[in-house]
Amino acid sequence: MKLLKLLFTIFTLVSVINSAHSQELPEKVVNENAQFWISTNNVFRIADRWAILNDIHVRRTNFMADPNFYFLRVGGQYYLNSNLRLAGGYAHLWLTTTGVWDNYQNENRIYQQLSISRRYEKMNALFRIRLEQRFFNNVQDGQSLNNDSFVNRVRFLVSAGFPFRQGGPTEFILANETHLNFGKDVVFNTFNQNRFTVGIKHKLSKHWKVDCGYMMVYQQLASGNVYNLNHTLRLFFYGSFDFRKNKNLPFNEVRHGEE
Repeated sequence: MKLLKLLFTIFTLVSVINSAHSQELPEKVVNENAQFWISTNNVFRIADRWAILNDIHVRRTNFMADPNFYFLRVGGQYYLNSNLRLAGGYAHLWLTTTGVWDNYQNENRIYQQLSISRRYEKMNALFRIRLEQRFFNNVQDGQSLNNDSFVNRVRFLVSAGFPFRQGGPTEFILANETHLNFGKDVVFNTFNQNRFTVGIKHKLSKHWKVDCGYMMVYQQLASGNVYNLNHTLRLFFYGSFDFRKNKNLPFNEVRHGEE
């Protein structure tokens, strides 16, 4: 009898604690969006060991109806060898949270990255790890709060391209990139987002390739209980320009699924 009373007491306490805990947790909210993302991603090879990087991105929401962000990135890349590269640089993001440009969030970003690529008989593979130091002003209800914040982020990209025929101009691509936040201002969203991409990449000319496909972005916002699920049509152009005097070394990097 005493054992039953003890078990009943423990069960009651656990029920009360779980009930109180569940009341403290806010309801999970998932916002679904349709987006369109177009970009140009360029590499300018200026020496055997060095290249200049430049990306320009435009993303719109409600497919193409409303603005979402403009993004500009520049940097330098150093070639340890043909398959191993180090890079770093600066980026700026103009983000609207309301779909209009009356008030928008500015983000200044510094980044460093290591990328490893390899070509196989039936697959081209790329792995990239990128560190980002993000400085941005917070916006609430379309109004700037004038309180800059800082967040570190690390990104892990794995992508693979499968040519339809060996040496052919077209390949099927799969890519996944996971973003994690860290730092003292990160409380509820160490997980930042995951991007899964499937598409087709095609060589347009000596200098240009294009990949077109679907990207699913699952993003956790800073509040912790609000998520964005973005269904995105992406159209990314990749430019490769060789300004070296000696072009004997090959210049055909594996690049797909990138941002």
